[in-house]
Amino acid sequence: MTLGKMLRLMLGSVGLRFAGAGLGLLTQVVLTRSFPQAEVGIILLAMSMAAALSVVVALGYPLLALTQLPRFFALGMKHPVAAFHGTYLRDLLTATLVVAALVALADGVSDLNYGFKLALLFGALSAVPSAMLRYNSALANGLRRFNLAFVPDFIFRPGLFFIYVATAFLLGQRLSLVHVLIIYVSSNAVVALGQGLMMHGQGIKLRDWFETRRSFTLVLRQRAVALAIVGAVTVMFADLVTLTGSWFLSHDDLAILGLSVRLAAIAGFVIQATQQFILPDLTSAFATREDAKADQLLLKLNLLTLIAMAAGLAVAIGFGGMILGIFGPAYRAGHWLLVLFLMGQTIKSLSGMNQNLMSIGGHQLRSAGACVLGLVVFIGSWFALAPQFGLLAAGLAVILAETIWAALLAIQVRQLMGRRADLLWLLTHGRLTKT
Repeated sequence: MTLGKMLRLMLGSVGLRFAGAGLGLLTQVVLTRSFPQAEVGIILLAMSMAAALSVVVALGYPLLALTQLPRFFALGMKHPVAAFHGTYLRDLLTATLVVAALVALADGVSDLNYGFKLALLFGALSAVPSAMLRYNSALANGLRRFNLAFVPDFIFRPGLFFIYVATAFLLGQRLSLVHVLIIYVSSNAVVALGQGLMMHGQGIKLRDWFETRRSFTLVLRQRAVALAIVGAVTVMFADLVTLTGSWFLSHDDLAILGLSVRLAAIAGFVIQATQQFILPDLTSAFATREDAKADQLLLKLNLLTLIAMAAGLAVAIGFGGMILGIFGPAYRAGHWLLVLFLMGQTIKSLSGMNQNLMSIGGHQLRSAGACVLGLVVFIGSWFALAPQFGLLAAGLAVILAETIWAALLAIQVRQLMGRRADLLWLLTHGRLTKT
């Protein structure tokens, strides 16, 4: 993949992501103008619950599909693709039943407040549609059908939700909290179904259920579960922060936290989308042992992501308060929290694609350990810093956790793969001869 094509794809993904982010921001403007701040906190918590539970029921298979399916496609291996789909279907059903039982159990716990229970219920209802949307997006990415991989999730899903709540707002119709959560779940389900139909025979088929093999399933399951842990730290950045905040913040503060971290997550989503564009080519390069080609791809990606993150950080420092003020005066309190979150995302971007490299090499279990440690540091440092720094403690905890996780990941990938995928290593050790 040339730099020009990568840049065009990145700009395309940035355009899509910003269009989707724009729809999301407009939706949040409508929500903040239509609901009390505490109810906005509950809505954002429900969205985070949906993302978290979708990772649980999907068990990391969408992330595993990003690296494994392109390899099967490159080598012309049709049966492993069907077996991969079948394994995903079986584990999706099992995990969904377990989650449903746990949610029903939690509903009977009187100590949980109504807002948390409501968010948990609607998050569970959205889990399977969200999981299918993410899995089919990963599959479409491996097939290089990039529009199908990104447009449904980035545009259609937030677009349907926005159209409904904006229409109700303009017509002066007062939506209840439950009503708006029902619409959120429904929009996810409709888009997931539409995307599945648009796969045109290249997606999951019911007969794939019977294509699984025990030995193959065990290997996939181990790697997928490890990537589910990784996904909780990477893909779910905004949702993980929001969920953690729900443990000890009021719904009012949770609204400020949730909005700030979602704005910061836009930059992270742009980086993730750009990385996914090159994964098929990168996986093929490693499968055919074209190391110099792989290094060229990684160098171009690292430079693009670093520039993108620097630009996002500059905008947040200069205009973050103004942007947050669009949602209401109370949300301006999240200005420097937004800056801290973006600093954490910048640190993550400096680690390049070390995590993806571990996945390509089949070392998902080892990388999950670094993620767990990063998660422990994040939660522990947030609780420790909260009395002194208040809401800013969340941003400081993110920076600390991202730094430790990136360092551990760099050490692991160097030991296990004999190389790294970050900018520093590529400039000092990479095979950057022109290919």
